Amino acid sequence: MAESVFNKFNNGCLMVFRREGETVQFLGTAFLVHDSGYLLSVSHVLPSEGDLVVVPGESMSNEFTPVSQETVTSIPVTVARRNKDRDIALLKMMQPVDMRLPDYFLGTAENVHIGSRVMALGYAFGHQALHALVAMNAIVSARVLSHNDSKLLLFDSMVHDGDRGGPLVSVDEGVVVGIINGRFDPQEAAKEYTDGSRTVASNTNISYAVAIDYGIALMDEEGLLTATTSI
Repeated sequence: MAESVFNKFNNGCLMVFRREGETVQFLGTAFLVHDSGYLLSVSHVLPSEGDLVVVPGESMSNEFTPVSQETVTSIPVTVARRNKDRDIALLKMMQPVDMRLPDYFLGTAENVHIGSRVMALGYAFGHQALHALVAMNAIVSARVLSHNDSKLLLFDSMVHDGDRGGPLVSVDEGVVVGIINGRFDPQEAAKEYTDGSRTVASNTNISYAVAIDYGIALMDEEGLLTATTSI
């Protein structure tokens, strides 16, 4: 089942770069959510200035493929909408691209239960110029509200910086339920509730994703049809 989930989503995951003249800087991952060229990612990896491009990865198969691409096809994108409070962003490709969306691919975090299986997809080592899409299986460890009441899904897998912005997919349902944000820091999460008299261990293998529901709300604000979603 995990293999079919990966095959369903891998071609829709793209690398995000900032381009300045002849140089490019890897920022994170984004994933396709609309056949008009819209993608979702996290807001904090996207600068307020500079040209942004996305780069499709190699078509993944059971063959061994190079971890780094010598030549790539870059597609200019712009930030269509951004919600900094929820730390999500909706990107729009500036030229038509022939990329197909799977049927029934967006879900809701409301239906995700603790202990259920998920898969995290992202270009984990993009900052090291390694362009292989990495899949990690995990279990949902907790459902929490952040200090600003954002709905977060915690899962027991150690994501890397390049994974940020990638999809968190329910293995059982085969739908995206979250947008990967990063490593969960309990010290940061607890700072408003502790008096500083004791140290909260911050080394953790737990990562978190913001609920996909906020991304779907951005799509609705943009006037996109969400007939392909499950909610």
